[in-house]
Amino acid sequence: MGRAAAEARTGRLLTQAVIVAQALTTVAFVALGAAIAYRWYRDRSRTQAMLAGALITLALVSVLGRFQDQANPNVALSLISLVAFMVSGFFVLLFRNELIPLSRNALGAAYVLLAAAIVVGIVDVVGFQRTAPASATMLGLALITPWAIFTGEPIVRFWLASNRLPTVQRARLRFLSFGFGLLIVILFVAVIGGSSLQNPTVALLIALAALLVVPAIYVSFAPPALLRRIWRLAEENEVRAALQDLLIFSATRQVMAERAVYWAVRMMGATAGFVMDADGRVLATSGIDPERAAALAARPLESMYSAPLHLTEGQGAMAVLTGPYTPVFGSEEVSQLKGYANAVAAGLERARVTERMAAIENNKTQFLNLASHELRGPVTVIRGYVSMLESGMLGQLNERGLKAASVMAAKVSEMNELIEEMIEAARLEEGGVTLRAVASDLREIVRSAIEVVSPLLDSRHRLEVDMPERRVRVNIDRDRTRTIVANLLSNAIKYSPEGGTITCQVRARAGLAKVSIADEGIGIPRDGMATLFTRFGRIITPETEHLKGTGLGLFLARQLARLQGGDITVASVEGEGSTFTLQLPLAAAESHAAKDGSGDGAVESKQPRPRGAGARAGNA
Repeated sequence: MGRAAAEARTGRLLTQAVIVAQALTTVAFVALGAAIAYRWYRDRSRTQAMLAGALITLALVSVLGRFQDQANPNVALSLISLVAFMVSGFFVLLFRNELIPLSRNALGAAYVLLAAAIVVGIVDVVGFQRTAPASATMLGLALITPWAIFTGEPIVRFWLASNRLPTVQRARLRFLSFGFGLLIVILFVAVIGGSSLQNPTVALLIALAALLVVPAIYVSFAPPALLRRIWRLAEENEVRAALQDLLIFSATRQVMAERAVYWAVRMMGATAGFVMDADGRVLATSGIDPERAAALAARPLESMYSAPLHLTEGQGAMAVLTGPYTPVFGSEEVSQLKGYANAVAAGLERARVTERMAAIENNKTQFLNLASHELRGPVTVIRGYVSMLESGMLGQLNERGLKAASVMAAKVSEMNELIEEMIEAARLEEGGVTLRAVASDLREIVRSAIEVVSPLLDSRHRLEVDMPERRVRVNIDRDRTRTIVANLLSNAIKYSPEGGTITCQVRARAGLAKVSIADEGIGIPRDGMATLFTRFGRIITPETEHLKGTGLGLFLARQLARLQGGDITVASVEGEGSTFTLQLPLAAAESHAAKDGSGDGAVESKQPRPRGAGARAGNA
């Protein structure tokens, strides 16, 4: 008795659960129909209308089923349910027809099948209300098979097509296919199952499966933001890498536009795309020729989505020709395209500025090259005549004339140095500098540089030289290295207007030869360090504005040092002085000696370092 009572109680609970599940299913289908109806109200497209028709008629079938007496069915309700059921499946086929048109013959055959199914259904409702189970099963199969054809062909096509679409579109199409596919399975199980469906457990499982159809279909046309984000997680890294590739590694504006439209087409699952510049010119295309792109820009198609590119010179556009599924299932990609277009616009602007700066730099280099070579000839002639005046070859000059000739010679020498710097800078920009590296003693090169600048020293400056007795072997271009050291020494003198001690120290240690030149001059402001070694990068302060210089000296010095595998470093204390250090790689044998600690040795002359070692304000 106890076991029978428990089984009866369980049966009653299962029956109540079935009733609740069926009621929830009806409510869910009504809510689904209302949701798609509202969506269609906001977007009055034929495609949305077909999907709305399918789901609203399904909701109607579910509601009418709640009012039907299974023991004594109402004929009118049965007929309305039958027609609504068949029409719901046919609406799915029409939805497919809006996305991918059927042939005229296929569509005509579908209409014939719909009419035949409705006729069979009417005959079943009117003439076979009381029939044998086997006959009822056959009639049921005859009714649901057309519906399965109407819905089955589209969902199979949608599922296969989703393999070529972006992540979010793919997921949405597959959920739609899954929802209707599950509904087909439920219908066949309900018809074939027959009397076994009287079992409460089986009935509950079918009711729960029917309830699962609703969220599956709902997320296909209105997925929540969190779900969309989960779907696109796998794609976000790829899009982020694409943006990095665009904004960092695109060499020119043209290349950036070509890569941008390629990724836009891929991101949207589109067939083609193009980028329009602010002047209406087609900048880049993918999957379409420029002439066709220009025509589409003038007369857009319904399947074309365009995102504005806000550029300095006006508004451009990034347009893609989408596939048939984007208008309904591609809202996420359309939104993503707009954000992507903003990033592309910023990248195109950066590329435009970069190209313009490159053009300016190229013009500067050409000007330097042209001006320096054009000036070299006249200056050489002037230099020759000034030399002749000084030597008396053009006649004897009085004392005032000799002084004037001396001043002219000094100015011509300055002009010649400037021209040589300009020529060297132009060669560096063009990659035309040829180094003649030979085995050398760095000490001899430093001595030669000191001889070059010694005329610049006056009574206020004291030069102290600190060099090892051992040779400092390096493989370098002697002339250019002498120019580097001479430039650093002349800067030390120039930017120590109040005088003081200038120390030139040569060392070989840890595989490097170093020439350090320190002064007690005016130093460099901290915010001037960034421009110190740039071309024409003079730092103008009240203390340096009266000093002459082109801003090429340190630029050339560092570039020449780096071409030889070395560098120039600087330390700065404003108002106390400066230290510039030229570093060059030691020759192989000398490098081993330096690592053993034998590179310094005794010194020729050794003086204490100046107290204020810092960086010089300026770039001669």
